[in-house]
Order: sequence, then C-alpha cells, then structure tokens
Amino acid sequence: MRTVHYQQIPLQFLFEHQATLTGLGKIFLRSFKRAKAVQSDWQALAPIKEIIKAPSDELVNHYIQWSGAPLSKYSNTIPAHMVSQWGLSFATRLLLQTAYPLSQVINQGVSLKIYGDIPRNEKLLIQAKIATVDERNGLARLSVQIITGTITQPELVETVLHMVFMLPHFKKSKRTESRDDKTWQSVGEWSATADDGFKFALLTGDFNPIHWIGPLAKMSSFGQKVLHGFGMFARSFELLPEPIQQIDVRFLKPVKLPSEHNQVEISSEQGQNHVRLVGAAGQICLTGQYS
Repeated sequence: MRTVHYQQIPLQFLFEHQATLTGLGKIFLRSFKRAKAVQSDWQALAPIKEIIKAPSDELVNHYIQWSGAPLSKYSNTIPAHMVSQWGLSFATRLLLQTAYPLSQVINQGVSLKIYGDIPRNEKLLIQAKIATVDERNGLARLSVQIITGTITQPELVETVLHMVFMLPHFKKSKRTESRDDKTWQSVGEWSATADDGFKFALLTGDFNPIHWIGPLAKMSSFGQKVLHGFGMFARSFELLPEPIQQIDVRFLKPVKLPSEHNQVEISSEQGQNHVRLVGAAGQICLTGQYS
C-alpha cells in the first residue's frame, strides 16, 4: 500500500508555479468580469512554443515521493506525469482565448505517449495547442495537446488533456453503466490523507479550492474535498508494470479526501492492457488502457 502521511511540502514551492497561479487568477477574475471578445474559431488560435525552466530538483524529488515512487526510479529524470506542473499554465493560456467558462471546466482524463525520458536540469521546450473541439448535446469537449522535450530532443512526452464544458442548453441525462466482463487483478493500493489536496497543489500549482479548502469544497457538487484527477493518476501510474510507453485514462469519479485502500487493478484481454482505480466503496474512479 502506498501512503504518505508525514511528508512536508515546503511553501517555497509556490514561487515555482507563478505561470500557473497567474492563469488561475485570470480565470477567477474573468468569472466576475463582463466577458470580453474572445476568439470563437479555435482553429485560428496559434499554437504556443516556448522554452521554460525545468522544475527544481527539490520540487521533483518531493513530487516523486508524493507519487509513491522510489527516488532511484527518477534519479536523473522527471516523471512523465509531472507534466501537470508546467502543462496547466499552457492549457489555461490557450483556453482563455476561447469563449468557454473556464471556472466550470471538468477534467475528464489524460493521455500520455512516452518517447523518451525528460532530463533534469535542462530547459524544457513546450509545444501546446488545442487539438480538437466537439460541441454536441449541450457539452463542449476539448483536447489540449502538450509536447514536452528539450532543445535537442523536442518530442519526449506527448500529453493530451481531455476537458469538457457544460453549455447553457445542457440537460443532464442518466448515464448507462456498461457491463464489465474483464478479469481484474490488483497490483497495489494507495491511500490519501485529508491534506493531500493541498500537498498536490503545492507540488503542481493547481490550487482549485475543491481540493484543499473544506468549506468551499462542501459547496461543490462533490460535497467535500477531493483529490486532483492528475493526483490519482500519478499514484496509480506508479503501481503499473514498467515500462509504460503509452497510457490513456478517463476520470469517472473523484477520490474523496481522506480515503484509504484505493485499489489499482489491471486486466489483459485480447492483447489489450486495461487499468482501473477502485475506491474504498467499490466505485470506479479511473479507467483506461496502457501499453
């Protein structure tokens, strides 16, 4: 079982998330201000290509420890799933140019293609763009592609963030549960403490209050604090068989904070490797495929 109870995350890491915090601030202000004219044609949005400073060794080490991996696994590299630390700011910059209400975005999942290791202590080359937009049935589904590399190796990890926005004419419909006949086996479990939302925010810069401010989280649709989708993804990823070259997961239900005995299970059927995260109450929180 992976449980990190006593790890202290230094508050000084806030200074490494300035781009993300600036983006979150703009989202907050936009929710109160009158909407300005924004680009309605997402295909006209120019991709972003920038070189940024890599996260510090200390931040990377704390992130690895929080994720449940041994430091030796990433002694000279950065975990591919740590893209949430720098990718969120790029996604926010792109989405702020659209008309969608960013304060109501739902993170639906993530896809990773790992072509090589992200080295430590090298500047990172980031290429980001809105890859697809699909508006139907009162929902706008967006995917944002973020390619992380270096100047000499520009394509090391390709990330696609899957998001959805509810449009004004959205009507909720009952979801039909699909039958699952797979044979699952557990590869491990992890638990989360009440303050893991705040810890993950300090590690990545994602300070959405539903993850760490109790009174505000109670006012949300979840009714209490929940772990970031990328947080449950990172901890589940680190229990999978190695090496992972490609993974595509969807977030179905949140991991509430605190929670214990979240089971990571895998299944191999007809040449496909499947993964899911089962919460303590038996709910499926995450599901997907990997290779």
